[in-house]
Amino acid sequence: MRDQPGTIVSGAAATLAALLALITPLTACDADYPEVVVVNRIAENVVIRDPSFNGCRWNVTLNFGDTTIPKRCLPGSDRVHFQKLDLAKYAADLAAAATDTPTPMWFNYQTADTKQVDYGNFNVIDVTADDLEQDFSIPGPYGH
Repeated sequence: MRDQPGTIVSGAAATLAALLALITPLTACDADYPEVVVVNRIAENVVIRDPSFNGCRWNVTLNFGDTTIPKRCLPGSDRVHFQKLDLAKYAADLAAAATDTPTPMWFNYQTADTKQVDYGNFNVIDVTADDLEQDFSIPGPYGH
């Protein structure tokens, strides 16, 4: 069958072109969202897990110097939220425990300063010891 105006082939091509025209704007927005990575720069004895920022959450545990994989997050400003474990304190608790192994206590923290990310940018957010505060917006392991 030849492709002539009004045939099935040209009608299918027109439908495909219309469908692509509708889908392309929806997928193009995500490509411009800022890419974000989070780096644990607190201390060698501190581990952080499940960092989140502006709609992105990484289900990962980061040792000192470790970095999350890049994710596209919403543009704007936010704090990095995460859980923190001090391994030196946990080791002292282990040494003090006579028989039972204590459960590690992960406390909720966030960066004290908000971080700004904009469309089309690649952002590396370092979480440092001088930019921390406890995050009481999320229930913690405090037993109440």
